[in-house]
Amino acid sequence: MDKVEFLEKLQDVLERDEEITEDMILEDMDEWDSLAAMALMAFFNKTLSITLLPAEVRKMKTVSDIINKAGI
Repeated sequence: MDKVEFLEKLQDVLERDEEITEDMILEDMDEWDSLAAMALMAFFNKTLSITLLPAEVRKMKTVSDIINKAGI
C-alpha cells in the first residue's frame, strides 16, 4: 500500500469528508476522538497486522506520526 492509498483508507476510518494530509494535527480534526482512536487501532490490526496500543496512539500528534507507525 502506498501513501496515497493509506491516506484514503485513513480518511474512511476516521469518517472524514475532507482530504487528509500528512501535516494535519490530530487534535485539530473534529473527527479525532476516542472512537476514532479505537477505529485506528482496529484498522492497523486488521489491515496492516500491527498491534497498536492505546499509549502509542496517545503519543501520535500528526497524521505523519500515523504514517510512520504504519511503516509507509
